[in-house]
Order: sequence, then structure tokens, then C-alpha cells
Amino acid sequence: MAAVGRVDVAVVGGGPAGAVTALLLARAGRHVAVYAQSRHEALRLDEAPPPSVNPLLRKLGLWDRFLADSGRLGPMVVEAAEQAGAKVLRGACVGKVSRSSTGLRIEADKPALAKMVVDATGRTARVARAFGAHCVPFEKLVCVARVFDISPESAGDTFIEAAPDGWWHVSPLPHRRRIISLFTDAQEAARSRLATVDGWTRAMARTEHVRDLASGVPCGKIRVTTSTSHELAPPVGEDWIAVGDAAFAVDPLSSDGVEFALRSAIGAAEVLLGGDRSAYRRQVADEASAYRRLRASRRVGQPLASRAETSRAVGIDGAAPSRSTEQDAAALA
Repeated sequence: MAAVGRVDVAVVGGGPAGAVTALLLARAGRHVAVYAQSRHEALRLDEAPPPSVNPLLRKLGLWDRFLADSGRLGPMVVEAAEQAGAKVLRGACVGKVSRSSTGLRIEADKPALAKMVVDATGRTARVARAFGAHCVPFEKLVCVARVFDISPESAGDTFIEAAPDGWWHVSPLPHRRRIISLFTDAQEAARSRLATVDGWTRAMARTEHVRDLASGVPCGKIRVTTSTSHELAPPVGEDWIAVGDAAFAVDPLSSDGVEFALRSAIGAAEVLLGGDRSAYRRQVADEASAYRRLRASRRVGQPLASRAETSRAVGIDGAAPSRSTEQDAAALA
């Protein structure tokens, strides 16, 4: 078992937030190790980010590369971090991060000793919670998703439909694929057995429009992931910092998750390069406050069935899904 050795920063998680943090630190000359559990061989749910992230990608110098990689954000940023000098450990599972007299011990197949650690473990915030942070939840949602191979002419735009048990989201993906997701309460997902083909198909059959978009060949199994929105308190400690969904996770309907992931990575890198921790705390707190106001003004926090009654039909703006992706993102922002 070869060890990574001593590093300035260990990043646990290889999603966009963790990878961008590593990229910026590597560019600044820091010795960084990224423990990326995913090998980015399978399609991820965040590989088709909204156009609102485009200015941030330009700021990071990644825009041309993003376009060249067919719009797949996750693998592109990981590769950019690696080329900038970060050591990327693909398929790496971190068992534990613990403090010692000589630094932070990263227990994994290839262990490391780090001065600082970045929690990029997503909504679980596994590293930060082990150090005493806690998640303040806004609501409890799960995403039940299925990917389809489709014909080029049926790609379409992003599409949303409300339903009594939640809301459906349809979005094109790279490589002639489409993802269809149902966001609903965790208890409803279990009660209706939405993780099974029969349960998911029955729920989709009750829709007015999404059922017509489920054309093509299913790719892989139905995936269930947590979509619970929360704020991490605190988002940064003496020797660790959380980024992306670990620090602040939003209802996917807000379409802000990937954008915050990049903004938080920029803020976290500034802290790790000697910046003010309190500024990062304010950044996360301000994002959470703005999200609370959005939920209050748009009734995002009301029960799902009531929300569906308020917004029964179909496209992002209540019309058929014929608008451009840029307009879709503006309507959701």
C-alpha cells in the first residue's frame, strides 16, 4: 500500500467543488491530494450544469475546455486539477480523517498526512460532521432518477412538471442521453417503492407530459440520491473547510447547486491560501439567507402536494418546453 505522504491539503471528494478547490490550490503551488471516489466512468447527475455557471467557468479559465469536453463538468475539472499539479486518486475511498500531533491523517488505500482537509463529500458532509459540525436541514427530499439513450432529434430542453407526490425534472445530457428525475419526500419514495422499475413506472404513468418524454432505452438502474437541503454549521474550522453541497445544499429546483459549488470552491481556496475564515462563514450564511428568502417568497417550502396544486403544469414558465436552455436557467434562478 503506497502512501501519498505529506501534503498541504487533502480534498475528500472529486466533484466540481472539490476539484475546483484543488485546481486553484495547485495553480498557487500547493501540494494537493484529491481523493475522488468516482472514476467518472458513469454518468453523473451534475454533468449538464445550467448556463448560469458559464461566467464562473470563464473566470476560472475553464470555458474553452468545458466546451471541448462536450459539457461534462465533473471529469473536465478533475483533469484540469491534475494537470495543474494536484495528485488525483480515482476510485479512492477515505475511511476516516483524524487529528494527530503531526497533522490530519487521511485513512485510505493510499493514506496521507495533511495540514488541512477539504470536505467535498456532498450532502453527507461526512468529514465536517466528524469534526463536530452539524447540518441544519431546510426540507427532506430524495431524487429518484433514470437515464435514457435517446435519438438526436428528441433531445429537447429542460422541462418541469408538478405532481401530487412531488415534481418531475427532465433534462438533456451529453452523448444523446436524457435524465428523468422525480423529487419527492423520502417517506413517499419508500411507500411507493420508487426505487423499483414498477414503482417508478407507475409514478411516471400518472404524469401528464413527462410520460411522453420517457422514450428511448433505459441506461442502468434507477438511482436514488438524497436531495435534502441544508446549511452546515459551521462551514469551516481550524483545520478543515467544507465546499459545495457539504457546506450548503439547496432544493434542486432552484438550479443553484453547481453555481454555489464553484463559488464556494473559489472562497475556500482563498481561505486555504491565507484568507479570512470569517469571510467564508459570511459567504455561506449569506447564501443560506438568500435561499430562505427565496423559499418564503416562492412557497418552495410548502408541502409537495400543496405545491403541485399551485403549479400543476408543465414547462418551466408554464408553457411547453420550447424555450432555450439559457431562458430556462433564468426562469429558475
